[in-house]
Amino acid sequence: MIFWWCRVVRDEKLDGIVMFADDSNMHSMELFDEIQTVKGIGAVSVGILAHGGDSDEELNVVQETVGNNESRLPIQGPACNTSEQLAGWHTFDSLSCARKSAKFIGDKAVVLPTKMEWAGFVLNSILLWEETKDKLEVKDLRNVVMGEVDVESPLSMLKDSWVVEPLGSCGRKVMLWWFRVEARADSKLMV
Repeated sequence: MIFWWCRVVRDEKLDGIVMFADDSNMHSMELFDEIQTVKGIGAVSVGILAHGGDSDEELNVVQETVGNNESRLPIQGPACNTSEQLAGWHTFDSLSCARKSAKFIGDKAVVLPTKMEWAGFVLNSILLWEETKDKLEVKDLRNVVMGEVDVESPLSMLKDSWVVEPLGSCGRKVMLWWFRVEARADSKLMV
């Protein structure tokens, strides 16, 4: 679906900021002001609000795993050096919780993202336009849509991921919260 909409933006030459939002996110109001400055592709830090099925026991696993950091909250997003330049990425190592991790809320374990969240990225729509691709180091969207390029995150669309603009005080400010909200796999809709 994401790439279908990216093609619409490209074909119709829609002008603006493309935001990859979904129903599992809560956004700070500041985020919407901050993304207006993006010239290419921007990234914000995503706070991961992990939760489990029955008790706080599963959440403690996540907190212990992240306990070596200053924050006990898992975060995904840009990491900057002392000169405020992108130096890498904060990612949550979900492998340490693999045995106690779930894909669905009803699995009675902590639900965690398995890769970089698309919602942590925004892009200026001109990145998708045909005539600006060479200037902005973007891969051909047709190849991405056709499956010739492996797409894990919007970074996959770039020839050089170091052109990403870190937002939110260079990634130090969490402006987006990931909270997996969905119906249990065995739930039924009340009619």
